[in-house]
Amino acid sequence: KAEECNAIKRRTRRIETTLISTRGFAAKSSDEVEVEKEGEEEETTTTSTSEKKSNSQKEEEEDEEVTTDFAKLNGNSVRKYITVSKSQLRLDQCKAIEREFAFTGANGLLYRKCDDALREVVARHEQVHLRGYRGSGKSVSLAMLVLRERALGSLVVYLPRASHLVTRSSYQKHGEGEQEDLWDTPDAARVFLHAVAAEPNETLLGKIKTSDGKQTLLEIVKSGLEKGDQHVTQNAIDVVDELVKQKDVRVVFAFDEHNALYGPSDMHEVKGPRSRKNIHTDRLRLALKLRSCFPTANGGRYIACDSTTDVGSSNPVFKSEDENVFDFEIPKFNVAETYALLKHYEEVGKCSRGINKQIALEFKALTNGKVKEIQEYLMFQNA
Repeated sequence: KAEECNAIKRRTRRIETTLISTRGFAAKSSDEVEVEKEGEEEETTTTSTSEKKSNSQKEEEEDEEVTTDFAKLNGNSVRKYITVSKSQLRLDQCKAIEREFAFTGANGLLYRKCDDALREVVARHEQVHLRGYRGSGKSVSLAMLVLRERALGSLVVYLPRASHLVTRSSYQKHGEGEQEDLWDTPDAARVFLHAVAAEPNETLLGKIKTSDGKQTLLEIVKSGLEKGDQHVTQNAIDVVDELVKQKDVRVVFAFDEHNALYGPSDMHEVKGPRSRKNIHTDRLRLALKLRSCFPTANGGRYIACDSTTDVGSSNPVFKSEDENVFDFEIPKFNVAETYALLKHYEEVGKCSRGINKQIALEFKALTNGKVKEIQEYLMFQNA
């Protein structure tokens, strides 16, 4: 009997132990279950949130623009592709750059040997005139110079389409004293003021005081953009005068399609009931001012690039017997540069694999070293 009692006690203890262990996992109140579920949901949410954060961080890192320090470009960068971010240069300003980025889908520009040579020329000469055959890359070289000067801390007034200052603008007779035969161009003046107030220039403009010391140049520019047609042209001319004599900041004027400032405009003056006469740029006040605004104080520079397309005067006119004016010719792409270009196009999937020096030589002979024609040929092949 004693053994039976001990056996019963042992079985009872095993049953109680089993019940206790079961209650510990399954026999929970509904409140306990809901709390645990909420805890699990919080953990899941935290995990998914952290995953989302990590994913968003990855996306931000992928979307983050790679900024090139253009001040450090030198001979070692020749024939390499340089990344240009949207914050450094508006991609819709230069037609050639816009076409390049649209074709490749990547924001990269080839740094050429002539770009490196131009850097040295600008360091020595106050006025530089860029020339070259159509499609040689003059506009891109000028844009690369703009990026470099801004990286060095210069205030750069960049006009990639100077032809817009003598076309597409409203116009009205100035009519004051000796200048009564001159014309104001309000819309063109606003184009110029927007170029002065470009985002990379804002900080410097905010530090520059006007001659009377009452306002900053940034305030003058912004007030000019708010003025009516009667006063905005004069405001733009006043801003030019302030920039030219600026001694605290290095000022660089960089004008593409510069020869448009010397040709006929698209404006006409009514001379009679059945007669009207073209208004030449010689009679446009702002165009006249921009022809001769050489910011020589504090190492300023005036860089003019002619366009060989049909804008204004087709002949290069920015010439002077002054020894400070330096004519610099931008050459067409050579075989080595054509090879670097095609290798880049190969990487972005715009031409077939297997680019070599012989193929580059054939492309050079076929297109005469013109990038636009290379792109058109590749687009025709892909089509």
